[in-house]
Amino acid sequence: MQLHVFSFERRPAFEAVYSGFLALRKLKLVDELGWGLTHDGVFEQDQYDRTGAVYSIVTHEGRVIAGARAASCAGSDGFWTYMLKDARDGKIPGIPGGLLNDYPETNQTWECTRFVMDETRADQANPSIETKLVVAGLCRATFGLGASMLMSLSPPGLGPLLKRFGYQIRREVARYSCEDDGRLYRAFRMECDPGVNQNLAARYLSSSSASALRDELKGAA
Repeated sequence: MQLHVFSFERRPAFEAVYSGFLALRKLKLVDELGWGLTHDGVFEQDQYDRTGAVYSIVTHEGRVIAGARAASCAGSDGFWTYMLKDARDGKIPGIPGGLLNDYPETNQTWECTRFVMDETRADQANPSIETKLVVAGLCRATFGLGASMLMSLSPPGLGPLLKRFGYQIRREVARYSCEDDGRLYRAFRMECDPGVNQNLAARYLSSSSASALRDELKGAA
């Protein structure tokens, strides 16, 4: 098992991993959950896969089995900002506004989206290790780029799981039921603590990711 952490700008060096993540997103979100997302029949890619995004992806025997993406709440391409804020502004049908008490617009908060996992390939001997690695990878990358808080719109069960991992969680009051999959979703915020599970992340971090992260941090300095 390996952890791959990289930015959108550096995806050419991780092309197989990045493509595998997009394919898993299409499989889990479109084929299995029935979300009405744009795709090309193989990959699911959206407007938030752009400059500034970072990825934390786990592979096993060369195959992507889990991953997620994060983007700064200060980021914008001139129209799209981040998912929850764009939903508030009526740009994303199906996701209501008002899911956050406030909508941050600084680099201190990063939004995590598109978490997917292939449960059929999960490590039965180490329950939830894939999720733990994905989250630790996002913390590792975003903290170095200025994040102190991560937030996500996710099924309610993710918050308690992250608490068990050792993170500090604050859940928002509002929640909504997704028409596409019938599941309940709720926003939460998590302190981006660089010390939590970082020894585990370092153990599984690919050598190419370690080099890419060093270069990213040099560029951000």
